[in-house]
Amino acid sequence: MKDFGSRCLVLCLLISFFCASALAQYTDPVAINDLGGPQEFARRRQELAKQLKTGRLILFARTVLPEANHYREDNDFFYFTGLADPGAIMVMDASNGDTMIFEPQQGPRGKQVYGANLLSMPPEAQEKLGFKTVLPLDSLDGILAFFLGKDTDLWLRLTFADKADGARFEVGRDYAADYSNPYGDPLPGDRAALKKLAERYPAAHQRDATPFIDDMRNIKTPQEIELLRRNGKLSAEGIKQAMEHAHPPMFEYQIEAEAAYVFRNGGAQGWAYPAIVGTGDNINTWHYFSDRRQIQPNDLVVFDFAADLDHMTMDITRTFNISGKFTPEQAKWYAVDLESQKASIALLKPGNTYEQVADAGKAVFEKNGIAKQWYGFPGHFVGLATHDVKMATGPVKAGQVVTVEPIVEFPDQHMHFRVEDTILVTDNGPEILSSGVPKEMSDVEKLVGSAK
Repeated sequence: MKDFGSRCLVLCLLISFFCASALAQYTDPVAINDLGGPQEFARRRQELAKQLKTGRLILFARTVLPEANHYREDNDFFYFTGLADPGAIMVMDASNGDTMIFEPQQGPRGKQVYGANLLSMPPEAQEKLGFKTVLPLDSLDGILAFFLGKDTDLWLRLTFADKADGARFEVGRDYAADYSNPYGDPLPGDRAALKKLAERYPAAHQRDATPFIDDMRNIKTPQEIELLRRNGKLSAEGIKQAMEHAHPPMFEYQIEAEAAYVFRNGGAQGWAYPAIVGTGDNINTWHYFSDRRQIQPNDLVVFDFAADLDHMTMDITRTFNISGKFTPEQAKWYAVDLESQKASIALLKPGNTYEQVADAGKAVFEKNGIAKQWYGFPGHFVGLATHDVKMATGPVKAGQVVTVEPIVEFPDQHMHFRVEDTILVTDNGPEILSSGVPKEMSDVEKLVGSAK
């Protein structure tokens, strides 16, 4: 029994260690400074408070670390705090923007191994990051009981989170998979937290802050724009290097590796989404992530990949023949895809609508007898997520960042053509952030395999 008790004690200590160590600080001061410093995140909170006006806003950080990858904070929590601290919670007074951060308490061993979170930092370090009130997580309910124990507004993100490689509706689709699985999580993501708040504070009126958050995130700040320009150059350089080194009979993952090295060597924290290197039987799977096939001479390659730099993403696709020269049939449809893309990009100006932008691209498909392949506006907004908040409909606005990626494909012939760029809308017209990688057919053919 003595040995059993000793083993139990050791086990309990190990469990407490790992629980503490999982809740460590991953806040990146470089990303904070690149996005304008703590004062910029404070400005965002003040702007949101002006929209909400009353009550309290609560936003949650992620609670678990990703498998074999760098920690990336919940987009909305990061957007308003600049912090990356697993388990943290932000509570903002919507009447004035005053903000409190609640953090998990760490044991000494957890801090030693994984670093201190904001709670474990001295007050001057907390204030340097823009927060005068940082409290232990176990004090949260005592404070919420005072704020929310009466008729008041409780602002939450009632819709779904988004992530680097998934829009809000795509995260919702992930939740739906859990719901439909008899052994899935009945309350995935932040659904459990929302339910607990409703149960513990029934007098508070839960209201959805997501529309206000999305309006802010949709128009990029000057600092975000500069960071997106940097990422556009870096991501384009990675795609370009991969194309330069492309040749048969290399494997799809080797093309991915060429770009991945450029991204990480250039300072990116990770990928905006898993690389897509589609060839042969895989080419018509739009989101093909395996990248294991050996590429044969004259195969088409659809290469869709970009970096995640300081929490801002990018999206670029190029299509090329692995042998360097399009066949006549390939060249015909590549030209159509590129013409459609250019027609749409040309209309990305304030004063136009996304419906007009889509119609311009669709007209090229109609002219070439493939109107049935048109799926609507061929793109999405880009920012903290590759598929960023809001749908590309209505007026085109300066400060929006959007992709244009029409697709021409013939599955029975293993042909898929996708030329995709990320574009910043300015008052002076479209600025192609990913212009560093060629897309004119002759330039693409010259580039492929040129490093040999």
